[in-house]
Amino acid sequence: MTATKRASTVQKIPAAISAFSGKDLLARGVTSVSDMVAEIPGVSMKSSGPGQTEFEMRGLSSSGGSSPTVGFYLDDTPLTAPAGAQNGKVTIDPNLYDLNRIEVLRGPQGTLYGSGSMGGTIRLVTNKPDPNAYQASAQVVLSGTDGGGFNHTENAMVNLPVVQDVLALRVVGSEARTSGWIDRIVVGDFPVATDGGAKRGDMLSAPVQGSYRDVNDVQLYGVRASMLFKPTDRLSITPSAFWQKMNQGGPSTFDSDPGTPAHYEAFNIPEPFSDKFLSFEVPITYRFNGFDVTSVTANWNRTQNAVQDSSENVQLGFGLPSVYSSDGGLGPSSFQEIDKTRQFSEELRLTSQGSGKFQWLLGAFYSKYRFTTIMSDVTPETVPIFGTKNNFSFHQNIDIRQIAGFGEISYNFTDKLKFTTGLRYYSYDTSVHTSTSGYGSQTGSDASASDTGAASNSGFNPKFNLSYQARSDLMVYANVAKGFRPGSANEPVPSNPETIQGANCLNSLHALGRTAAPTEYGPDEVWSYELGGKFNPSNRLLVNVAVYHENWKNIQQYIPLTCGFPFTDNAGTAAVWGAELETRLVLTPGLSLSGNIAYTDAHLTQNVTEAGLHAGDPVQNVARWSGSAALSYVKGIAGGWSLNSRASYDYVGSRIDATYGINHLPAYGLVNLRIGVTKGLWNFYLFDNNAMNKKAWISNNPSLSINLPTFNRVSSNQPMTIGMGIERQFN
Repeated sequence: MTATKRASTVQKIPAAISAFSGKDLLARGVTSVSDMVAEIPGVSMKSSGPGQTEFEMRGLSSSGGSSPTVGFYLDDTPLTAPAGAQNGKVTIDPNLYDLNRIEVLRGPQGTLYGSGSMGGTIRLVTNKPDPNAYQASAQVVLSGTDGGGFNHTENAMVNLPVVQDVLALRVVGSEARTSGWIDRIVVGDFPVATDGGAKRGDMLSAPVQGSYRDVNDVQLYGVRASMLFKPTDRLSITPSAFWQKMNQGGPSTFDSDPGTPAHYEAFNIPEPFSDKFLSFEVPITYRFNGFDVTSVTANWNRTQNAVQDSSENVQLGFGLPSVYSSDGGLGPSSFQEIDKTRQFSEELRLTSQGSGKFQWLLGAFYSKYRFTTIMSDVTPETVPIFGTKNNFSFHQNIDIRQIAGFGEISYNFTDKLKFTTGLRYYSYDTSVHTSTSGYGSQTGSDASASDTGAASNSGFNPKFNLSYQARSDLMVYANVAKGFRPGSANEPVPSNPETIQGANCLNSLHALGRTAAPTEYGPDEVWSYELGGKFNPSNRLLVNVAVYHENWKNIQQYIPLTCGFPFTDNAGTAAVWGAELETRLVLTPGLSLSGNIAYTDAHLTQNVTEAGLHAGDPVQNVARWSGSAALSYVKGIAGGWSLNSRASYDYVGSRIDATYGINHLPAYGLVNLRIGVTKGLWNFYLFDNNAMNKKAWISNNPSLSINLPTFNRVSSNQPMTIGMGIERQFN
């Protein structure tokens, strides 16, 4: 693996790292990063469906601010999350077919990976072209989902050695359709919220006017191509391109009230989501005598487009007696958000060769990032009232430029004792330009109001690591590291008392003792202190353990306002105490037991009264206990066939998160079963995912438009899905 930007193995790296090879992914039936995360200690997520998942590690929630707390990489390309998307710091959801491995680095990675990796880093490493052998493979997976329908996936790969030892091409293609299981139900006589908006009306008693089943179905297409050009033994150039398009009929969320697997509407407003991604990467490595020079140039673009029904939010936000214009309401309203992200990055690094006493790495990094969001809330029946159907329009550009210089040196004092230290200098400049209009905006009309903000900062992230190889099969280590994520400018909060929303927001700010929201917020940072050990006495037993403590300061805290326009501020501190255990035991030849368990006590150490939080409150979206266990069996049977079977159980404890207020998420456990046979180049298998058909509450998702108490949706896992797969290798 190359998580430390030099080749090594998990057991030789003195850090908390999990790695899963492409063979592991196939054996587990893993098709998404989310599936893999369930089997990694200390990692959590919140999601609205494919392409809308936010990852968090070791108690560091990313609910506030515009940057993630977990870095996400495709090979050596940093895929920075959309900075201002309403659905969070969500990553792409790439097809994992023909992936070489997934690497998960837990704890701050501020030295080698920089900003946004204060909780850890996830790396997807693809297979590189082989100039010495023709290879090809194909896979077909067919299944059915309870309460949903038919699913299918087709994957194929071909590796072509164009010139022996010099030039090769590798292409991977994917197509997949996943049926939905969430319904969209249009009801008549829509029951508006009572108790000032604190309690939603009784949707189950309202007459059904239209029912649209399984609306969260997903269609995915993807192509990944890479080329290896090696004109000499010293020079290697490996350009690659990746394109993926995903369309979803609606989010994988249901209304928490009434809690049935459906979303209830007053009007027929579909809620499609699309995610398009295109990336290019050009790694070049030249091997000098004594050191390697590597340059990685990357450029990528991503566009997300989401539509959401906002009729109920508009009714509640303006305090109207009904959603229907005939009864004093404003009629149907829909919210659309288009998020465009693009980034250019360049990393240049020099790495020492060999395994002598002294090793070193030096590097420089530059990135130019732009995030553009266009939001519009349209209410057609308001033209006679306000002279426009424009409830709220929002256009924002966020530009971030980062530069960094980093280095790491290691010295072996003895054959057993090794010291490593690293340092990264970072500097960023952020500019934010926002324009708004609409009767629910600052201007109260179609006239546009503009606002410009900026933020910048620089600093250092150090790292210190001491490891002791007590025996060839036992290593212990201590690690101290710092991580951070950059600050930014806040979106403007309406404050014009002559407009409806301006007056409401001023009242909300006054209730907090403020006259205005802060225009910007600074970086937050974490110091992590970790002790760990890795024990691998034989091929039959592996035990990796880590205990850690983290001090999190100047937390980028999400501050909700009763008018529905939140802001972010640096508020409060938190402490995290945690422990992680990973183990694998071969019980008998062919029969093995593996598992992990994580304990995470993440809590605030200061009051954040504006957010209704107090010292001792748990950090959002962090389960105190989580873990997984798997039993696998492999045995040769008659005729040259091999039997492969696996049963796994993944557990996530109870958590809290916040939308308008604090929500409690119950614990859940999921069972997956798989059995198959392999002979030569063929592989056949059957699977039952979520075999107990549990409905997990993964996270609560707020409205894309006005954030109000009655609108609260819960993201849900896929119900029991039973199917079969066929794989064929061609060599």
